[in-house]
Amino acid sequence: MPLRCALLCAAAALALLACGCDGPVSGDTDPTSAGEVATAVVPESWDLGTPESAVRSYLDWISYSYRMADSSIPTATMTPEEFVRVDAYVQFNLMDGKGIEQSIENMEVRSVSEEATTAVVAAREDWTYRYFSLDTLTYLTEPLAVSYETTYTLVKGDSGWLVDRVEASAQGELR
Repeated sequence: MPLRCALLCAAAALALLACGCDGPVSGDTDPTSAGEVATAVVPESWDLGTPESAVRSYLDWISYSYRMADSSIPTATMTPEEFVRVDAYVQFNLMDGKGIEQSIENMEVRSVSEEATTAVVAAREDWTYRYFSLDTLTYLTEPLAVSYETTYTLVKGDSGWLVDRVEASAQGELR
């Protein structure tokens, strides 16, 4: 479950993404290089205007949150219920002295259904990630890749669409 949460950010928080993937989510680190972790790049402002843009913002900001090991960062993109899940994953990693750097390589939105105050976004996502030491800011793992079929449930709040729940099913093995 923690790996699922980490890789989700979908929604895993979304920053330099528009339809598809316009660039790295959590920084401009070359995931194939070893050594020190690059400086994190702050995502663009979130866009909670549509369910799809809210999911993409969630993924950008949650990825940045995981990279910074600070679960309070993406709170504007999610409900308090989703925050509990995100915070649990950040705390789990903090106990091990590690952070995660993740990047969504591709996101294909398969469907969006919207009602008055709820919405569901289904997508297929390809992610790369690796863990790093919070003490030394050096990588602990080689780059890994995974694909997910995801379903985001959103609710409409005063500020726009917020991610309330994320369901993910890994497609195949870690690569």
